[in-house]
Amino acid sequence: MRLAFVVPRYGEDILGGAETAVRHLAERLAQTGDRVEVLTTCAKSLRSWRNVYPGGMDQLNGVTVRRFPVDHTIRNEKRYWELTIKFTNRWPTTLDEEYDWVDQSAHSPELYAHLALHADEYDLLICAPYLFGITYYASTICPQRTVIWPCLHDEPFARFQQTQLMLSSCRGVMYNSRPEMMLARDKLGINHPRASIVGLGVESGGGDASRFRARFGVVEPFMLYAGRIDSMKNVLQMMTYFVEYRKRSQDPFKLLLMGEGELPIPSHPDIAALGFLDPQDKADAFAAAVVLCQPSLMESFSIVIMEAWLTGVPVLVHGDCDVTRHHVLRCGGGLYYSGFEEFASTLDWFRENPTARVQMGQQGQAYAQGECDWDVVLARFRQSADLWRSA
Repeated sequence: MRLAFVVPRYGEDILGGAETAVRHLAERLAQTGDRVEVLTTCAKSLRSWRNVYPGGMDQLNGVTVRRFPVDHTIRNEKRYWELTIKFTNRWPTTLDEEYDWVDQSAHSPELYAHLALHADEYDLLICAPYLFGITYYASTICPQRTVIWPCLHDEPFARFQQTQLMLSSCRGVMYNSRPEMMLARDKLGINHPRASIVGLGVESGGGDASRFRARFGVVEPFMLYAGRIDSMKNVLQMMTYFVEYRKRSQDPFKLLLMGEGELPIPSHPDIAALGFLDPQDKADAFAAAVVLCQPSLMESFSIVIMEAWLTGVPVLVHGDCDVTRHHVLRCGGGLYYSGFEEFASTLDWFRENPTARVQMGQQGQAYAQGECDWDVVLARFRQSADLWRSA
């Protein structure tokens, strides 16, 4: 097959679940003989969308990457963020404002022009994730070849009319998990006849707890967060809960944050930022943690949960996220909370029950090994691709 992945940002230094998933699948497909290209922008930050990478064609881990600049002359950034705040807070809005939000998102006319000229050279165009203007616009150029990989969350943007039109009029839809597909079907009214659950492959690199502690000078037991340090990931609430939790406990315990973002980190002796770590240091951090906390309310899969489980570490997730709670309940690889008291009591349980905690991590490990094995995921993808191409 000749495949093109259309994604707003792409690169080894891009922090984001959807972007990471696209890169890993593109690389695996290229390794197994498919002709894979990525059509993306020169931007790195989803806040500023400033053109950082040089435009043109390059090779990254066996994948051809074509970068096109974001055109900042055609968007009103202030208007975009005004509308984002309005939608996020679920204030009353109009259909015109929904369309205006998409129009004021980041766009690349040069990328669209390339698609218009070359779309018929690809067997499938896979656009991901749904949330950005580039996905909305690109999906309209050649819908008969376009598969949307939406990475849906239960949020106001998913209920936009243009979101529903995009997911209904494309060639196919590719979901990460069953709860994500149920969200589309039961809450959004989208029941595409060529929808498939493919899931995500996750690397299973071994971690070394002792190596992490020696390298980063961490002696105390700790809870780990991994991902964007962003209010949209509910990180502020997690940090607030942790600060309150530490007031109750005298025993040494830390919160370590692995990743980058614009959310200020409290000045607290038991909270430390690790920044963006390379894959081995990341695996070592998972292995050393008492528990990984994934506080996000909006996930379609959660790669970091699987990465933690693959190192045998249990997880603590927010009970209001259908996807992460689904994973935990299926395998017994963690616990979930829905408020501060539950957050505090579950942390106490993880710290006071080391034998049961290890068993819980092992249950998560077995589940992740079955769900995220690359041979399984690639087989699902190829079966789905046959459906999309032949139907």
